[in-house]
Amino acid sequence: YLQHPDTFSGGGGLTGTTGEYFWGGAASTAFWIDPAEDLFVVFMTQLLPSSFYPLRSELRVATYQALVD
Repeated sequence: YLQHPDTFSGGGGLTGTTGEYFWGGAASTAFWIDPAEDLFVVFMTQLLPSSFYPLRSELRVATYQALVD
């Protein structure tokens, strides 16, 4: 779903910051934009069912771990 930029709270175990918005597709595709980190990610794949493969959550964790101030 598209999260309202003022309400992101890291719910559901997701990493991120307030102001972030994102969308996930049926075949594990995803994008997110995090203005606070000056970051955008577009992830294209074709894996079904998307809930079986933890790629999106692993990508988020790896992305935020790789950020350097």
